[in-house]
Amino acid sequence: MAFRVRLSPDSEDTGSTGAAGSVVISGLNLRTYKRAVYEALLEMIVTLELPPGERLVESDLAGRLGVSKTPVREALAMLESDGLVEATPYRGATVRWLSLNESREQGYLVDALEMPAYPMVIERITKAELAATGKVVDRLKRARKTRDQRQFSLLAAEIHERLFACTGYPRLLALIHQVLGPVGRRYDNALVFPFDASWDLLRDMAVARYEAVCTRDLDNVVNAVRAGRQRMQETALVRAALPEVSRYLRPD
Repeated sequence: MAFRVRLSPDSEDTGSTGAAGSVVISGLNLRTYKRAVYEALLEMIVTLELPPGERLVESDLAGRLGVSKTPVREALAMLESDGLVEATPYRGATVRWLSLNESREQGYLVDALEMPAYPMVIERITKAELAATGKVVDRLKRARKTRDQRQFSLLAAEIHERLFACTGYPRLLALIHQVLGPVGRRYDNALVFPFDASWDLLRDMAVARYEAVCTRDLDNVVNAVRAGRQRMQETALVRAALPEVSRYLRPD
């Protein structure tokens, strides 16, 4: 079901479900109100409800969400900083196109952040931390079985963050979270989740990474990550030629 949030700041209700499954959020302070608008638009872009190339007209979005144009304008500026929206003079804001180059860049950035830290992870991660991560891996498998796309994406990111928490480097964790965040989720929704084989491949890569770390053998970890990344890139190239995917990619 498409994600929609309807914001009603003038209502005195704390929240209810409106027509067509809309969520009515009300009684919010200004800061929370602005955040809710941002998160609503973010989810609509990430889930491709607002597809790449779509013009983002402030008045239309304000009407769709039941708010004024001001929080929409502020949310679009935040989404531009997130790399999800492009703003051009005289044309306004549009949802940023996907591209195979950016998809490859996603994997490159994740590996650039994580590969140098794996020796530290293998040395420092405790049995308790591995056990806790293993429970998240089990939840990831269940999310795959139930086809819960959003939960799967969030759990996959949590596995990364749990594995690297033992480094004690908060900025590293913040960067990993940023790279795996909304931009990464959008590529999963376009290139992975519509295809069972691709979804299984992403699950298997996450499981293999975790199991390799459990062996505390650096070569096992590096080989598992590189093999999974190579398969994902090869599969993405094939999927990109399909009409249901190519419509999301930047036109030549």
